[in-house]
Amino acid sequence: MRRALFILTVLLTALFGLPAAANAAPAPLGGGSILFNPAGGAGAQCTAAFAATDGPTGYLVAGPGCDTGFSTQLYSGANVLVGPVVGGAGNGYVVVQVTNTAAWELVGWIDAGDKYPIGGSVETPVGGQVCLLSRTTGVLCGTVVAKNQTVVFPWGTVTGVTRTDICAQPGSIAYVTGDQAQGVPFGGGSGICTSPGTSFFYPVNRILRDYGLTLLTG
Repeated sequence: MRRALFILTVLLTALFGLPAAANAAPAPLGGGSILFNPAGGAGAQCTAAFAATDGPTGYLVAGPGCDTGFSTQLYSGANVLVGPVVGGAGNGYVVVQVTNTAAWELVGWIDAGDKYPIGGSVETPVGGQVCLLSRTTGVLCGTVVAKNQTVVFPWGTVTGVTRTDICAQPGSIAYVTGDQAQGVPFGGGSGICTSPGTSFFYPVNRILRDYGLTLLTG
């Protein structure tokens, strides 16, 4: 009898497009995903740079735009809960715990129009090439100019950041060298993007170390 009901369900699904299961599969969530804080107004938005884990729990490391001080709960997609900000506030980035695992599945690649798999986080030395993945300008490459810089931004002073000669624009996602994660953009910069400019990122390895996380690769 059970077998007959199963066969009937499959046939009805094929004929009439009925859902085979009530719950949809979790959507991918990782670098390039837009996060927003509905309590912080229209400007409370940031972009996830990388996904990470501490073993049982997943996290996103994102830029500072969601650090508003109003509500710590961040959302993505069509107003779907992701989880709370659990670290980084005031340092130029946020660490978001992904608690809504029924809706989201963390992935180890960055969506910047195309998929860019992340293979690790070997740090690029001063003088080495680094590239900025951006939703608006694609891939912009330049050079690591200096490390352990102190920079004053409109929202505060940040120490230990890396300076590049890449001109950052709105839509910036993450800094990488090949498939190696480098850092989280601060979302600003200077210069004309057809020539060298100046931009900064917070090194991802420092964030991973400070919060006991392991980069999710893919």
